[in-house]
Amino acid sequence: MTESREQFVDNVFAEPEGDGEQAVAGVIAEVLGIDRVGRTDSFYDLGGTSLAAIKICARLEHERGWRVDPAWLFTSDVVADFARKVQSEAALAAET
Repeated sequence: MTESREQFVDNVFAEPEGDGEQAVAGVIAEVLGIDRVGRTDSFYDLGGTSLAAIKICARLEHERGWRVDPAWLFTSDVVADFARKVQSEAALAAET
């Protein structure tokens, strides 16, 4: 059963921007069982746990080929910040 985002956060929903943010927000929503995740939402506020972080990172690697460290979710817990970190690291990895 999917929970409503509004059960976890009070801030106004901000639509994820760009393909990377949309992909990250979609995976977070699916793993956490939430109907939608906005770009300004915090992983912590949505009930994120270390196990969920591992699942999110595994899904992003499987679906997108991005190597993602679960610790990034704990230091960049806002969806837009996490997506930026993931995409930045993916771009660096592609250069090498």
